[in-house]
Amino acid sequence: MPEDRADRTFTDYHRAHRQAAGAQDTDSPIFQIPAVGQCYPRSSLHALEAATWAREAHPELFPAFDLALFEAFFGRTEDISNPEVLARIGRSVGLDPAALRAALKAGHSRPLVWREHLEATDQGIHGIPTILIPGQAPIVGAVPYGELKRAAESALDESREHPEGTRAASREGG
Repeated sequence: MPEDRADRTFTDYHRAHRQAAGAQDTDSPIFQIPAVGQCYPRSSLHALEAATWAREAHPELFPAFDLALFEAFFGRTEDISNPEVLARIGRSVGLDPAALRAALKAGHSRPLVWREHLEATDQGIHGIPTILIPGQAPIVGAVPYGELKRAAESALDESREHPEGTRAASREGG
């Protein structure tokens, strides 16, 4: 959601998806079910910029930051469009909150975020979320955790059995 819209709120649609995701097997993450009308993040742009900045500037901290963003939004229904919330999440995983705020204010990662967005849409990716696993069809939408886990394990098994073939398929876009 690139445009900044202050009128966005959680709806029955959002609640239904979180309830379905939360009803998955016991390996599933925890999903907070927001109240209808509760404020929804104004835009996804700041969160994407923060994640991109973390990935580029501190790749060793990116996995923890990425997970913390998802936990903040889905597990605690925090407003990840708010730069102060993003700075607090960054601090929790070892990122410098002042540097994160400065990167957001300067729009440091915005060109890369837009470039990656356009690359994805040019490849036909329009659903949120879309998960790409080498050698498998894209996984689009809210999918049971067990299915995601099986897909990832299958890809890992395949890469162990055929390491050269997996790399070649990845380079070819497969």
